[in-house]
Amino acid sequence: MAGNVSKNARREGAKALTSRWGGVIKMKAVFENGKLRHVAYCEKSGNTARKPKDLM
Repeated sequence: MAGNVSKNARREGAKALTSRWGGVIKMKAVFENGKLRHVAYCEKSGNTARKPKDLM
């Protein structure tokens, strides 16, 4: 496994989520006005959302 990583830190799961446009939903970290935020984005259309469910 990934060593001593907490269960909540493992964001990249084995499940590949697909968006309503048919692309794969990936998570990425964005550094915005002093805060590190995680956003979901569709690889095919380039749309971003706060959580993966918003793209499905």
